[in-house]
Amino acid sequence: MRRDRLTVAFPTKVQFGTLLGNMSSPFPYDSPVVPSDLIDRDTEAATLVERALAGRNTRLVAPRRYGKTSLARRVLVEVEDDRVGVYVNFFGVLTVDDIAERFERAYREQLRGRLARWFGAAVRTMRPVVRAGGGALPASVELTPGDRAGSLLDRLSVPRLLHERHETRFVIVLDEFQDVLRAGQRVDATIRSEIEHHGDAVAYVFAGSHPGLMTELFSDRRRAFYAQATPVELDILDPMDVAEFVGGRFEAGGRDPGDALGPLLDLAAGHPQRLMLLADHLWRHTPPGAVADAETWGAVLHSIGSEVSDELEAVWRGLPATQQGVLTAVADDTGALFSASVLLDHGLRRGGGTSTALRALVDTGTVVRDDRRATRHRVVDPLLALWLRAGRRWPI
Repeated sequence: MRRDRLTVAFPTKVQFGTLLGNMSSPFPYDSPVVPSDLIDRDTEAATLVERALAGRNTRLVAPRRYGKTSLARRVLVEVEDDRVGVYVNFFGVLTVDDIAERFERAYREQLRGRLARWFGAAVRTMRPVVRAGGGALPASVELTPGDRAGSLLDRLSVPRLLHERHETRFVIVLDEFQDVLRAGQRVDATIRSEIEHHGDAVAYVFAGSHPGLMTELFSDRRRAFYAQATPVELDILDPMDVAEFVGGRFEAGGRDPGDALGPLLDLAAGHPQRLMLLADHLWRHTPPGAVADAETWGAVLHSIGSEVSDELEAVWRGLPATQQGVLTAVADDTGALFSASVLLDHGLRRGGGTSTALRALVDTGTVVRDDRRATRHRVVDPLLALWLRAGRRWPI
């Protein structure tokens, strides 16, 4: 493997078996997981890798905590023999300077060898980025909007210039890409104006967790990225794959999920992060050599409630009243959403306000379309749905 590439070491199968015996839990849930912890994403990974190696751009869209960041990082590992991978996270960017700084930081931290040496020299010739907490310029110097856009363009040009100099090909993941809209000033058009010249030397994965904003960026004819990336969407996990994953981890750690596995699959409902959270709690309540039972599952529900109740309450309080009513109706799923009885039961009215509230919940990824249900929609977070059905309290 070339030394100018970013390398990530993962445990071998033998090492992994040893780790299970030493770890407090083999179910990480509070941060993106390593590729070996991904469940049921082989098809999506293969599609992303194939497109990346062909130099084609892809739009990866999924609700929060569905594993898109972990999947994107797996793709970077799988293409590293052919392309240099760079991961850039746009979460929380507010300005053009923020975006330019994220690119610069990613190159500094992830390029290796001759690529890092080239960038270390080249960045000194670029227009500066003003950073929060002191800045790169004296207080008497003020950048104009043109200078700020130029700073971003300088950093966007890095993979093109490296390809021209070293024939290096890249895969660049732009995570939480929808946050560029917060920076205003048509930043998406600025980004497009440079990367459209990168050809197949750079494959971009535009990843986002806000379906509405990602649709605005890539499906609105007025936006610069209209029709510029083929979409790949992540669905819920297959229950058979989930059962095999959870059962295998328990078996390797000398435990048995027993009768608690069925309720765990039902409550997780294929949600990747919630599955890991539930499995982690079940693991902690099942001693080595023991078999989980109904009593164990009751203890799991109690401890889960202690962990997530404040989070669920905060989600609820952050919604306007009409969205609260629609969300509760979707969780209850007692009938067609716009039927008279459902509207009456949840304090809603037929008309634009309810439709607007539903659209807002879908745009933020709080609710998704699901034609198998009476309301034709589903609350993405199964723990939030349970909390709502129990009258906005944890049922145990």
